[in-house]
Amino acid sequence: MNEENAFRFVGCRLKRDLYNEQGELLVKKGTILSELHVRRLIEMEFDLDKYKYNIVPLLAKALLTPFQQDLLITNTVGEIRDIFSKVKDNDTVLLEVEEKVLPVVEQISLNYDLATLMNGILSKDDYTYRHNIGVSVLAALLAKWLGFSPEEIKTISLGGLLHDIGKLNIPDEILLKQGPLTNEEYDEIKNHPLYGYEILNKSGHFGQEICLMALEHHERENGKGYPYGKNADEVHLYSKIIAIADIFHAMTSDRVYRNQIALYEVLKQMKTEAFGKLDPKMTYIFIQRIMEMSIGNQVYLNDGSIGQIVFVYHDDPINPVINLDGELKDLRYSPLYIVSFVSFTNHTETA
Repeated sequence: MNEENAFRFVGCRLKRDLYNEQGELLVKKGTILSELHVRRLIEMEFDLDKYKYNIVPLLAKALLTPFQQDLLITNTVGEIRDIFSKVKDNDTVLLEVEEKVLPVVEQISLNYDLATLMNGILSKDDYTYRHNIGVSVLAALLAKWLGFSPEEIKTISLGGLLHDIGKLNIPDEILLKQGPLTNEEYDEIKNHPLYGYEILNKSGHFGQEICLMALEHHERENGKGYPYGKNADEVHLYSKIIAIADIFHAMTSDRVYRNQIALYEVLKQMKTEAFGKLDPKMTYIFIQRIMEMSIGNQVYLNDGSIGQIVFVYHDDPINPVINLDGELKDLRYSPLYIVSFVSFTNHTETA
């Protein structure tokens, strides 16, 4: 059994007793697996993966450690990659996104430490698949902040996981191109919402709301989005949530053709685009709550120094008060701004 994969079960509950080949009870039904449990099972060469269908994520309010969160997200990226690789041969496999991936995303979205969350969803590896998870988590958080029901949040989160499914029909040489796209290549990229809608609608496995999130996540309030140039009142509410999560995750991620953009610049641009491109109420709530989640986190500033966010202004959340070497610095009156969060899992930057 792959040791790293085994640790994805930390924090999960056993549905059945675990026995070794000699019939001896190793772990009782109902046990929440700790890191110690997993290590001992590894030492006994017990293959947890063979029992994965009897191990379920524990959807509780307990926060995951950075180590647990990192492993959980990394393994979920692998899960969704494997599922998407089989879609063209059998679209029934898409049901596994709801069965296997969605419960894990629900667990991840319970984590209210922003630096830990961002570290996992903004890693440089497997951007195409990690983006679906990142958008799903961020959309679920925004839906909660907007007061949506648990059932609606689940639907929105599933829509986030599937919103870019249409990119399966885009050639890798375009998706992964490191230089600028030609006009023809960009036009093909702009077809992915149509492809996504067709894939999901044709499968017959999902409701119209899920299909619309794939179709409309690049539509904009001013009618200048794609593929149809719909106006604000023509776009589904869920699609507007996905659009905000999609933009934030894409801009704060490292891409093959550019590096991540500073958090301050991303939120500043989103605030500007709330006047025309994005739903203003949703965007303001997203910015405010994202920054409130960051209180207590350490951040890199544009001069290379490291500070800690201690207070966020309701009317200007992008420029909080920072503890910088024991001195409080109000970024509203400073040339300093936040570039990225300090990661506690690998000591690298996360935006």
